[in-house]
Formats: sequence, C-alpha cells, structure tokens
Amino acid sequence: MIKHFKLIVFAFFLYFQLSGLSFAINYYKYPTKNFDANICKLIYEDLNIPHPNYDSEDPMVVKVDFYIDKIFKIEAEKGTWEGQVNLWLTWNEPRLKKILEKYNLYTEIGKKPFYLCSFDPSNSFSNFKLFDPSIDFFNRIDKPEVENHMADWVDIFSDGTIDQRLKDTATFHTTDFDFRKFPFDKQKLFVELWSEYPSFLVELEPNEPYMAAYAQSGIYDPVENSKMSIDGWKVERLSYETYEYLENDGLPYKGFLFYIDIERLTSYYVYKIILPIIFILCISWSVFWVRGSQLEAKVNVTIVCLLSLIAYNFIIDEDLPKLSYLTFLDSFILMSYFYTGIATILCVYSFVRKLKSRKNLSKIDLYAQKWGPISYFLFLFIMLIYFYNLDGTLSLLASIVS
Repeated sequence: MIKHFKLIVFAFFLYFQLSGLSFAINYYKYPTKNFDANICKLIYEDLNIPHPNYDSEDPMVVKVDFYIDKIFKIEAEKGTWEGQVNLWLTWNEPRLKKILEKYNLYTEIGKKPFYLCSFDPSNSFSNFKLFDPSIDFFNRIDKPEVENHMADWVDIFSDGTIDQRLKDTATFHTTDFDFRKFPFDKQKLFVELWSEYPSFLVELEPNEPYMAAYAQSGIYDPVENSKMSIDGWKVERLSYETYEYLENDGLPYKGFLFYIDIERLTSYYVYKIILPIIFILCISWSVFWVRGSQLEAKVNVTIVCLLSLIAYNFIIDEDLPKLSYLTFLDSFILMSYFYTGIATILCVYSFVRKLKSRKNLSKIDLYAQKWGPISYFLFLFIMLIYFYNLDGTLSLLASIVS
C-alpha cells in the first residue's frame, strides 16, 4: 500500500511539474472533421491586414511567453551572456473574424478554439498579409536578419488568435555587472523586449499563469532533472516585469523585462585561492618562531611566500575585466601582500634587536607571534563587513564552513 501511495504522489508531482512548464497556446483543440485541403491556402490569399488596427479603441495586447533552455557562457569582461531562448508572442486579431466566418471556421472568443494553419512569417509579414507587432530584443547584440521577423513560424487559431514562436541562440548585453563582492558576488542578467509601436497600438503583457509558473519552477533541466546550472554560477531567481516609458517622439511605449538572478559558485576561489593564500601567509609568519640568528633562512621564506602571492594574483586576473575599483579578493590579496612584506621587514629588524640583546628571540618576534595572526584575521573580518555587511558576513562564513 505504501509503495502504491508513493507512486500516486510521484505521478501527481510529475503532472503538476510538467503542466507548470507549459507555455503559449495550450488551451486549444483539433478539429473533429477534415477541412478542405486548400483551406490554409485560401485563408492566406484572403489575408490583407498589414497595419495596426487603428479602428480599435483599445491596443492590441501581445502576451509574452519567454523562457531559457540553457545559458552557455557569461563573459564578464565584455558584459555579455549567451543563451538559447524561446519566445512565444500571442495576440488576438479581430480582423480575422470575417475571413474565418467566410469558411465557417470561426469560434467565439472565450470558447475553446482549434488549431487551423501555420504560415511562414517571412512571407506573411513581408508580403503584408499579417500585421507584425514588431517586437524585438532590445539588448540583443547579434541582431538577426530583418527578414526573420522574430519568429520561426506563425500559427492561426479559430478564434482569431495568432501565435508566433522563436527559438534561437543569442548574445545579450547586461549593464548591471558589479564585481565589488567578487568572488562572493551575485549578478543580474536580463532580457528586454519592446515594440516599435506605441502602447496605445501594441501593449506587451506576460502570458499568465504560465510565466508565473515558470518563474517559480526555475530553469528546468530535463536531462539532469534539476535546475540548470551555468558554468561557475547557479541560478537563484527568475522574475519579470513590464514597464512604461516615453520616447523622444513624446509617445508612450511599453516594454517587458525578464531577469535571471545568478550567484557565483565560490568553491574554486575558497579552496584554490583564499585558503592557500592564508596558508602561505601562515608559513610566512612562522619565521618568528625560528631562532633569530638565522636571518637568511627567515628572509628566504618570506620572499618565497611573497612571490607565491604574486603568482596567485596573475591567476585570478584572467577571470575579471580591468576594473576601476577594488573587489573583495583584490583587497584580500593586497592585505596579504602587506602582511607578507611586513614579515620580511620585521625579520630584519628582529635580527638587529637580537644582536643588541643577544637573546634567541627578541621582543619583536614575541609580539609578532601573538599580534600578527590576531590583527590579520581582525582586519579580514572588518573587510568582510565592509563588503558584505554583518549579516552577509555571518551567512557567508556559515556557508563556507558548511
């Protein structure tokens, strides 16, 4: 019984998971009888609606379904990211009513429509057969050809609904990269859609409840059966919004923004950079436990440690663009430079004091043994609070320990 109950629960979970990831036109049916084999050709020949519906008092509402299959790479130095995206644009064209009624195909709005025909958008829009709402990716870098019309195909349904879909790989520009908290930083990627028509002619709206379901479910990877991960990052949150603005022509427009909040995976930087640097620094300050007469050996250790820190700086320099400000990791390495250099200076000064006092360990060595590590970790904690505030520092330390 328990085994069967688990199977039932799993089936329900799978159903809701899959149904929550349905997009665009999914509330339709197929006709129960065969149509004339030339019906799509006849409808296409009758189409002649190239312009916005100026007779309508309300704007044409274009519902947006947008989701991402995969994000391939993020290039921080260029401020760009590349991903495979899917876009459905759905709107109702009331001027189709007469054409569909002519062939006894029209279904009243509100009733379940059925699928009719698919057309090539490069012909339908370019030949002025259908009105194109001219919706484009505002922040896309590699702009597609104009003839593409932001669609792979166009579907028509019996209630006058038009559905066009685009599946493409594109590169987008993101202006919000902030690396001050690197390598424990979070970034926000975004995709911006807009129409060339003012909002009193074309108005963008998210297609609900499907966009909300997608934002809650996350970027789903059916292969790994988990949320999709990006190399070096993890997806934290998906969100979207519409916004209104005035263009230079003085007319109102409406756009659509889709956000992807991502967090850097820090294991590489913690275990291969930060902890080794702290270990190198500990080796550098261990010279204060060495007998004061061995100056050459002590200085050699501190110099080697300093060169190792310089090598680590070159390693991480490849991961970041040339910035006009210091990141947390920059500050951490600079402080480690300073403490390693101070160790060398104190070694020489301690040797001079030893010659005068003729004791194996001078007071400088004794003070350095105690206050060197304490001051270093105290300054490190203050630096963390400066970059991440107290709550962020505590949660960050907790996540590293766990």
